[in-house]
Amino acid sequence: MSNEFQLIREVSSGTTGWTIKVVVAEKFSPRIAQKSPTKYQNLILIDSEGSTIQATMYGQNITAFQDELILEKTYLISNELVKLTNAEYKAKSSEVQWTISGRIRIRRVEENNSNLLIFTYSFTDFENLPKYMDSNIDISK
Repeated sequence: MSNEFQLIREVSSGTTGWTIKVVVAEKFSPRIAQKSPTKYQNLILIDSEGSTIQATMYGQNITAFQDELILEKTYLISNELVKLTNAEYKAKSSEVQWTISGRIRIRRVEENNSNLLIFTYSFTDFENLPKYMDSNIDISK
């Protein structure tokens, strides 16, 4: 990865002026929040090191970006709001998440980085799932 791009681990809450090259590893269906009428959609993005981050779009931004951030495609993303992740809502174990809004700059890069996606999945045998029920433990590690 070129020196002009940061890695996910280098961007924390309060970081400004950054650009990261990521692949869209997962794109969940839009959902309605349990405690409000807010519609949201989560994405999992991965960088060249294999680090992942949860990104969330809310309301009208889901429609605005529906043709952007396509599964398995590579993007340069910058000017994103980085905030601490509320443990109740996070899809991945990370201290921060990105909120995708109208302030974001997204540029698609014509590269095939799908080889990064091979390393994002780790499966648990079905018979081992009951021991993880009713816990917030991340079984994807």
